Amino acid sequence: MIIFKLAFRSLMRRKGRMALIGALVSFGTFLIVFGTVFAGSAKTASRSSIIGNFTGDFIVYSEHAKDLPSPFAFNTPLPRIRDATAVEAALSAMPEVAAYAPYAQNYGIIQVAKDGKKIDLPFIFYAVEPAKYLGVFGPQDSGGGSFFGLAPDGSGLAQKGIMVSRHQNEQYLKNYGLELSSGEKVTLLGITEGGVNTVDSRVVGLFSPVHFTSVFDYINFMDSSSYSALYDYSGVKALPPAFDQGLAAAGTNESAIFGLASDPALGSLDVSKLATEPLSGATVIAVKLRDGRSLGSVMAHLAALPGLGVKMASWDRASGYYAQIASGLQAFIYLATALIFLVVALIFMNTLVINVTERTAEIGTMRAIGTEKSFVSALFVAEALIMNLFAALVGMAGALIAILAIGRRGIGLPDIVAQFLYGGGKLPLEASALPFGAALLVVALVSILATLYPVRIATSITPVKAMIER
Repeated sequence: MIIFKLAFRSLMRRKGRMALIGALVSFGTFLIVFGTVFAGSAKTASRSSIIGNFTGDFIVYSEHAKDLPSPFAFNTPLPRIRDATAVEAALSAMPEVAAYAPYAQNYGIIQVAKDGKKIDLPFIFYAVEPAKYLGVFGPQDSGGGSFFGLAPDGSGLAQKGIMVSRHQNEQYLKNYGLELSSGEKVTLLGITEGGVNTVDSRVVGLFSPVHFTSVFDYINFMDSSSYSALYDYSGVKALPPAFDQGLAAAGTNESAIFGLASDPALGSLDVSKLATEPLSGATVIAVKLRDGRSLGSVMAHLAALPGLGVKMASWDRASGYYAQIASGLQAFIYLATALIFLVVALIFMNTLVINVTERTAEIGTMRAIGTEKSFVSALFVAEALIMNLFAALVGMAGALIAILAIGRRGIGLPDIVAQFLYGGGKLPLEASALPFGAALLVVALVSILATLYPVRIATSITPVKAMIER
């Protein structure tokens, strides 16, 4: 206790210099807390935006895909998931899964008539099941408009057709001299192995994306049934019972399967009597979990199920460079904050060295009357801790006020940064106890470490030398 009393009295005798050091420490502490909260909030917002707009908590895709799916994989369409129905059934059986949305990324052509001529418009799109897509990714129109005629919660009857982004529509006007309007009839063209398919359709509505406008301004939507018809994704609804029984009896034996052709009852089928049904053309299924902490266990369970023929990727892998941008920015903020505080610590240590040099006579006198080196060391450390911890509390109070003032209103960033980091808009700041505790610990450690060298100088001074210099 006597050490802290002496340390406090010593600080009071040097108020001006100690106030200057304290101001530097307060500023450094403010940067640590505010910078850490900012970086953490940016990472949280980025994760939430990527999951809520691109990937869900994880994606499921075909095992035959050579590359990891990207939100922008339009130039090289992915292979479709062969048995999407089985995958969806498996996901529905998992209580951890809140929702899932099968979709495909592709490109085609919209053909419209103008002045007696047919004009072809390029069309990049997601093919979706509207209600399921809303269940994972939420409303798509910043103006509050419907998505394929559905309410924001996905209720209602989905309309067939296409949704066109308003920005894309502006590009049509600029480059082709025409705009699409809601309700307008169009013809969809898609290239398949058999040539070019056409499907009559209409514009269900126009939308302005809520987030990531730099991406979704150029992406449109098509309902999945129109997509299946456009690209010939169809199969047989049901085979004749005798044929089904014969296939079941043959099992996986190739000879038995080919032997079915010699059976008079099974050797021929009246194709005209077979009912067809559309198959899913989904290349990706985005999965939303009730609790993101169950991500690993859900993916492991799904991977263990036989016969699904799929691969999986967590949101951060599936998001491509978006997650990397968030991590890179966070690392940069931490590095910048650390460098600034390092400068503060060096200034502080240099000031302590000067302070010790000026107090040579005082230290020598203390040593001459029998004061141990450990006592002198403890005195300087106590002075540093008292001053710096008080300054740190002032800096933390300032940071807390700034964070609460900004709070949910958010802090504005340059639009290009905000778009790539978390989809645009202001970044809300979310305070937690960790940055404050970390800042206090860092200040305490720096105070002790920055005092070691000056203390070593102080305790190396002999009483005789100190008395002569005095």
